[in-house]
Amino acid sequence: MTAQLGLMTRSADVPIRSKLLAAIVGTTSVCLFITASVFLVYNWFNVRDTLNNNLSAVAEVFTLNTTAALSFNDAPAANEILSSLRAKHDVLQACVYKTDATGEHLFARYNRDVGSSLQCLEVPPEHNFYTHNHLVVVSPVMLGSERIGSLYIERGLSDLWESTRLDSLVVGLMVLASIAIASILSLFLQRLISNPILALLQTTKEVSVAGDYSLRALPTGNDEIGELILGFNNMLAQIESRDLTLETTRDELEIRIEQADKANAELEQALKRLKETQEQLVNNEKMASLGGLVAGVAHEINTPVGVGVTAASTLREDTKATTDLYETGELTNSALKRYFATCMQATEIILGNLQRAADLIHSFKQVAVDQTSSEYRMFELKRYIDETMLSLKPKLRSTDLVVEIECDPNLAINSVPGAMSQIITNLVMNSVQHGFDEGEKGHLRIAVEEQPEQIRIQYSDDGKGMPPDVVKKIFEPFFTTRRGSGGSGLGMHIVYNLVTQQLKGSVKVRSELGKGSAVEITFPKRLFE
Repeated sequence: MTAQLGLMTRSADVPIRSKLLAAIVGTTSVCLFITASVFLVYNWFNVRDTLNNNLSAVAEVFTLNTTAALSFNDAPAANEILSSLRAKHDVLQACVYKTDATGEHLFARYNRDVGSSLQCLEVPPEHNFYTHNHLVVVSPVMLGSERIGSLYIERGLSDLWESTRLDSLVVGLMVLASIAIASILSLFLQRLISNPILALLQTTKEVSVAGDYSLRALPTGNDEIGELILGFNNMLAQIESRDLTLETTRDELEIRIEQADKANAELEQALKRLKETQEQLVNNEKMASLGGLVAGVAHEINTPVGVGVTAASTLREDTKATTDLYETGELTNSALKRYFATCMQATEIILGNLQRAADLIHSFKQVAVDQTSSEYRMFELKRYIDETMLSLKPKLRSTDLVVEIECDPNLAINSVPGAMSQIITNLVMNSVQHGFDEGEKGHLRIAVEEQPEQIRIQYSDDGKGMPPDVVKKIFEPFFTTRRGSGGSGLGMHIVYNLVTQQLKGSVKVRSELGKGSAVEITFPKRLFE
């Protein structure tokens, strides 16, 4: 197999002229060789059969001539008759056999060369036969219908072989002459095929080296090679056309790429400005929320401070009245006791309300600081939610909504409290603004579930709910159903960013019209441990 592959590889590298010449001369040589071989074999058999027929005819004549000699048992006469075969130079020997009761016995014989080693057989063969250099013919000698003997004639085949050698020489010379003529003709004929192909090959090389698809091969005719050249020229024309189109397209593409790069640069600038604007709006939203918190702080602190001011004013008036009585000498023991009781009561009122105001300020301060910070720390989740809801109390007081909080008071997490405050605030305000009509009763529920490694907060309301198309867009920035009515469209977007980026968690929203809304928030219990 390796030798065959090597031969095929070597033959593939032979020029087409040599292949055509080898094909024509090889085919002609094989055909001539086969024809000459068949002719020589046929001629050999034909000549041999002719010799056989001629010798058989001679044998018939001599069987008639030896009939009398055998009948009269005249051996000398038979020998005399056989000696006349000397005129047949190709006959080597002849034998006459006489038939009796015991079989056939040699009766007479003729041998061209007296000293020859040829001997008559004891018993004649039954039929004619050939050897390499001899032909033997056996003919019966008949007397009426009775066989009285046999005639055996043997001739040499040297003339057959001489004729065969001569024929082979003549045929070989004719074959060689034919091959020579075929070679000369093939040298001329192969040019009719190879020259156009070589010209096409040259054009192909020029196109390949120069890359010039405007070149064309010269047509030679309407035969298969002409059609091949025509197809090649058509292919070059198509490639040239496509090359021009490709070059034009490439120029247009470069122009469009430059335009696209310029547009991308402009889009990047616009995106940068958009992100800056978005961050500014988010910060404004946070500051607005912080402003609401400040307003709530002022409102909540106003009550205990006002009570303290009233108690202080009352104490001041009682102190002035008691002082006037003391200066005029009209201060009685009972009046002094009553003053002391008033002082104690006013002091307790002032201290209690100041402590309440201090607690409120502490809670509001912590929430405000956390809302403007993204630091994480350990804190009690239930207490922090309560403080956040306390800051939302002024806004919830004007509604008829009941807030329910379910959370383990001892649950402590290591997370970002500011993000948690913002999330709770935005969820509650989203329900207040979008989930209920003014004056409508409802419930807000915050349920906290502790899991092995996570915290899940289920926030829900029993308000109006949302259609599916709104639910799909709920986290998109600037998406709001109250455009022009105070809605910025950033509340739920901020919730999504805080949950996914700062808390490293996930958030899902479920809602149906008329069945309220639910938000599920899941985040790790501990961050950055």
